[in-house]
Amino acid sequence: MKLSEVLSKERIIINLSGNDKFDVLEKLVDVAGTSGKVKDPKDLLKKVIERERLKSTGIGRGIGVPHAQTPAVTDVVACLGISAQGIEFNAIDGKPVHLVFLIATKGRMDNAYLGLLSRIARLFSSEDFKQKIINSNSPEDIMRLVTDKEKE
Repeated sequence: MKLSEVLSKERIIINLSGNDKFDVLEKLVDVAGTSGKVKDPKDLLKKVIERERLKSTGIGRGIGVPHAQTPAVTDVVACLGISAQGIEFNAIDGKPVHLVFLIATKGRMDNAYLGLLSRIARLFSSEDFKQKIINSNSPEDIMRLVTDKEKE
């Protein structure tokens, strides 16, 4: 599964801000709710926060991938929040997070879900590519960059 298949320009927040990572998670869940794939946003938020409290999903190098598997969604849904200044996310490298990908699926250990997590890590392993995304001015530009990168 490609990121471009589950992320859309409508679910990208440029200049994401928040008081803390839980505030940011709430904003991303609100955006996910606009997808038509979220039956119960409150349950999704609860599951994402529960997962985050177990262990931070800040995977390092400025990336956070909060995620949840819950019947509160009908299909895979993804959102992206971008913060040029960075958000304290208790990441494994201790650095702020600039790109926050929220991913939710309905099934437990769904292969598409695991594949998507892996694809995000590979796509954003390039510092140059991450900076292009962070410095983009529109969700349309970001989607174009992601789609082009997935073709490489």
